[in-house]
Amino acid sequence: KLLGATVTRVATLASLGLVTITTAGGYAAAQAGPASQLGRKASGLVDAPGWAGYTGLAATSVGITTLLAVGIVMAWTAGREFTDNTIVGLFALPAAPATIVQAKIAVATAWANMLAGVEGVLIAIAGIALGLEPNGALSCAARVTLVGVLLGASAIPLMWIATLGRGYLAGIAAALALVVTTNIAAGFGLGSWIPWAIPVLWAVSDADVPLAALLIPPAVGLMGAALTIQSWARLQLGNRRRNQESSERHVGV
Repeated sequence: KLLGATVTRVATLASLGLVTITTAGGYAAAQAGPASQLGRKASGLVDAPGWAGYTGLAATSVGITTLLAVGIVMAWTAGREFTDNTIVGLFALPAAPATIVQAKIAVATAWANMLAGVEGVLIAIAGIALGLEPNGALSCAARVTLVGVLLGASAIPLMWIATLGRGYLAGIAAALALVVTTNIAAGFGLGSWIPWAIPVLWAVSDADVPLAALLIPPAVGLMGAALTIQSWARLQLGNRRRNQESSERHVGV
């Protein structure tokens, strides 16, 4: 159901396309020099020569695009049951709601990891096509993939927010807020305190981010998964007062 959904297909194609185009195009513009306005802006994002600068630019693009795409899909995966009012039917299934949402988390995370892997490969191929030495492609692909995997894990709390908001719009709004807040915080030098900025900062300049800090995004993901599962385990159809009123009406009839 996830792979066949339109929202997943659009998010996948948009993420892969935007990451590849912005990285390859931005690096090519930076190499062209400050002859154009685009070249001057791109040169400011490429702070190192060769694969190092290219990887940093790719990580920045992945940090924005992937977090938004994965965040929307995560929110939709949990929130669509409430928005489409299919949550009622889940109570008729043999599997408990908590078990169902565990499967949702597992499948959505697996998709996010596959998306990160494909992004890493495409970025590396594009770098070679731009004239970079092939011996640095593997390291670039590994770093970009790791950034995508960590960001995908850190987006799991959006499923909990969609559950609390009883719809995917709450989760999507939270995803947009995360992207904006993370970029503003990073611009003010506070990115090392933000779980969704840590992977990108590490890929851009690993000397500024301790390796242990990379454990923070998956820890946030585990916390979000636990909260989501707990919320689904406590889901109820209606409330006690509504059920009581319904029973009284039936008795009156």
